[in-house]
Amino acid sequence: MSYSPLDPSTWSAQAASSFVVGLDVGMHADHCALVLAGVWPLAPPTIGIVDVKQFPLGTPLEEVADEVAQAVRENRAKAVVDSTNNSAFVGMLAARLPQPAVNHLVAAAITGALTHAAQPTPMLIAIGGLRSAVQRWTLSKSELIETIAAELSGNSLRIARMGDWEVLQAELQAMERTVRASGSASYSAPPGKHDDLVMALSLAVFGCRRFGQPALRRHLVKARVSAAGWT
Repeated sequence: MSYSPLDPSTWSAQAASSFVVGLDVGMHADHCALVLAGVWPLAPPTIGIVDVKQFPLGTPLEEVADEVAQAVRENRAKAVVDSTNNSAFVGMLAARLPQPAVNHLVAAAITGALTHAAQPTPMLIAIGGLRSAVQRWTLSKSELIETIAAELSGNSLRIARMGDWEVLQAELQAMERTVRASGSASYSAPPGKHDDLVMALSLAVFGCRRFGQPALRRHLVKARVSAAGWT
């Protein structure tokens, strides 16, 4: 496959400075969703999405943890995992990762706050009967979504047509923005729809900018997410 600056699936994995797995952990009627992203030294430093997977409803969390651990190992990646409604999954995954797990795993609690917390807090987990801790970031859902919009608008986020990319595209285009009386905005999927892949993408983007290349300096775009980043 010939190289294309618009298609992350053609970019050399060896040229990436880092990889991040973003995982949204589904509960009951929601899917688990995985997005694999890397950071490439383009101008500006660009996040390339090279795998997108929506797990079938009812997939055992042990199978999800196995697949995430495999992606971390194969790509020497860091996993940023949603722990909002299932903190036990973090320990389940940690036991499957190269040790010490703190080097490969970050937990995230997604809230309705206006901005991300300035610093993480320790989250205690047990691995093989031994107590350890990983970083746990409290993240704003609105800031996560607006960051995706900013990255797409600035052409610093490219999404390959890999895996369940069409489902991700549909979720992004369907996201609804509501402006509160205070003037702040919130984001959600329409009734009966899902945003699992969008949240996995947002965690991958957060991880790439926080733990990979420095964050790009730009104003957040408070508008509907476009599909401009697709190849």
